[in-house]
Amino acid sequence: MRNFVKGSHFFGKEHWVGVAAFLAVYDAVAVTASYFFALWLRFDCTYSLIPPVYFDAWMQFSPIYIIFCLVCFYILRMYKSIWRFASYSELLRALLASFITALFHAGAITVFFHRMPIAYYLIGAVIQFVLVTGIRFSYRFLLLLKKETASYRVKEHTNVMLIGAGSAGQMILRDIN
Repeated sequence: MRNFVKGSHFFGKEHWVGVAAFLAVYDAVAVTASYFFALWLRFDCTYSLIPPVYFDAWMQFSPIYIIFCLVCFYILRMYKSIWRFASYSELLRALLASFITALFHAGAITVFFHRMPIAYYLIGAVIQFVLVTGIRFSYRFLLLLKKETASYRVKEHTNVMLIGAGSAGQMILRDIN
């Protein structure tokens, strides 16, 4: 393992494998939690009001759904993208992945386990999309925020001689300041 030097960035293969592994673990938790929260919200945010038949169906289906989601996300290259440069194409891939997995979830849990409330399917899909895209775009947002705050700090002063006292000179002085 290489040592990290302060101020340098290590973007080797090991780094991206680690990031992809982190995202896969996060996705597994996010897709499972999203539908649990949908069930929880559907029953007035009270765990004890969730009927056992719905909770058992969710519990039994979750491992299957996690595997399907991870495979789907991998096929749609959601672990190969450089999220620091996330753009419209990544957003479309995340939207497509969330749509495909939500359709699979609705169909498979209904056919093989138990029919769930309609709100469960809709709320779960929305929460899943927000969680899956939120973590990926938050990296870009944090980099942007870091860049913005760094630009406000003045590390070096540069002397400028402005010649001319007319309105153009005043306008340039305002822009410099």
